[in-house]
Amino acid sequence: MDGFLVGMIFPAMHYGENIHVEGCVSSKLLFNLNQYVVPMLMAFLPACKRITITATETNSEQFNCSGVGTGFSGGVDSFCTFFDHYELEADSENRINSLIFLNVGSNGPGCTAEELIAARNKFYSRYNYLSKFPNELGLDFIPLDSNLHSFHPWGHQLTHSLTTVSAVLIMQHMYRKYYYASGGLSYLELYKYHDFLLNRDTALIDPMLLPLLSTESIDFISDGAQFTRVEKILRIVDYEPLHRYLNVCIRVRYGKSHENCSVCSKCCRTMMILNSIGKLEEFYHVFDIQKYKKKIEFLYVCQQVVLQFKDPFARNSIELAKKNDIKLPSFLISYSLVSLVNFARTCVPAVILSKIKAIINRH
Repeated sequence: MDGFLVGMIFPAMHYGENIHVEGCVSSKLLFNLNQYVVPMLMAFLPACKRITITATETNSEQFNCSGVGTGFSGGVDSFCTFFDHYELEADSENRINSLIFLNVGSNGPGCTAEELIAARNKFYSRYNYLSKFPNELGLDFIPLDSNLHSFHPWGHQLTHSLTTVSAVLIMQHMYRKYYYASGGLSYLELYKYHDFLLNRDTALIDPMLLPLLSTESIDFISDGAQFTRVEKILRIVDYEPLHRYLNVCIRVRYGKSHENCSVCSKCCRTMMILNSIGKLEEFYHVFDIQKYKKKIEFLYVCQQVVLQFKDPFARNSIELAKKNDIKLPSFLISYSLVSLVNFARTCVPAVILSKIKAIINRH
């Protein structure tokens, strides 16, 4: 019952309800949850209350597994983890031999029956698209559907570490090691931007949390925090499959298409970095570059100039642009335009607002 237990820890702590599992759980996991994980979540996620977890039965059995897995969503983080531990990894003990794709919240909310259906449709649409890549390599790409996100109305970002581990634990008879691709921040950034991340994203504590969710059979490893997001892109930018399968879009998760929209914050962040290193045109297969240039680029860059002092992603993007002599708008111009747009969002009809954005981007 390990997977079901971990999947319900945050909801239980949010409401202050103890958990008793009428079934068998890992002895190691149960000990770690009570001794370390519950206090850790209380410290870093203020919405969490102290609870006690018990089970009818515990077991210390170790499954004889050969699987080394990771999730593959086509994003920068998952591509970097795969590149490091498949393409560059020579040791079979550590080399990825299986990929997973999960429906635990990243494909959309599940608070209503309609949302669950939409998320499930998006899940299979994305899976069918992304499966071409592992098929090329002859690797298993295992889809796992669920309604777990129905119990997490707070959104995927806040609890993604717990929900992902929950799903993987359901398959722990297959895996002895699982790399969890980090949320894009380095160790130093996780420390430096603690206040920015607090109560917003479990990625803040992944390096500490994930090993404590391991059992006697499977080790969870937080991978990728040794790099910043910019460093990851620089690391994998010449990896050919990236040019065909890079899938970073936030709107993809809630829209009808699996394609990158080229105007959401994650698309823009990635395209700004690629533009700064002179590689954007190489990604015309996965991004609508003209749409980005015409509709959003200038305004997005202005937003990053304004946010660079508190947002680690913005800071990295601006520093990279300056390093590569990319012309940037001044802080005064950026602040004025961003303030104008924010004001217009609350006071101006959407049709007129879109025209204002178009004019700003042209000039």
